[in-house]
Amino acid sequence: MIRKVMTWLCCILTGFISSVYIKWDWSFILIPTLISLAVSLSNFDKISFPKKLIGILLHWFLSIVIFIITIAITVFFLSPLGLYAMYVGTTLAAILFSLNTNIILPFPKFWLSMVVIFGLSVLVWPIADYLHAHPIFKLVALNGRENIVTIWCSLVGFGAALGIHAQKDNVIEFHKNG
Repeated sequence: MIRKVMTWLCCILTGFISSVYIKWDWSFILIPTLISLAVSLSNFDKISFPKKLIGILLHWFLSIVIFIITIAITVFFLSPLGLYAMYVGTTLAAILFSLNTNIILPFPKFWLSMVVIFGLSVLVWPIADYLHAHPIFKLVALNGRENIVTIWCSLVGFGAALGIHAQKDNVIEFHKNG
């Protein structure tokens, strides 16, 4: 439970830091860099690679590649969809990031974890849009259009934390013993 909360808090912090420092230039690379480090470093002992540093570097590199591919797909191919492109783009980024995370930090309940992450990622854009239209916080990271970064990192990080720390087959073991 503590590890789930710690991973989630690291992802929320990642979102806030990225939102504050984001500009329309190279600083977009900050988002995948920080979220990959937040997830992998807060679960360092669960990394499945024998050389953990290589696993962390692979996760970081693939996160940047996924981020760039997702932006390119959203901008060049999905833009005719209008607002729906944002739904698809944030969901695509979340699913690809989760698959990337599963490489170094295996999800014990893979499909259930992917469904939860998919559900959380679908909520990103409506929550971000609502907070933009009805600002209830004085924090810059939650008021502008940049709030989508904070919300995406928070929800997808929460889903990844649930996936990494899911208990495998507790119900089946309970029935075998009971």
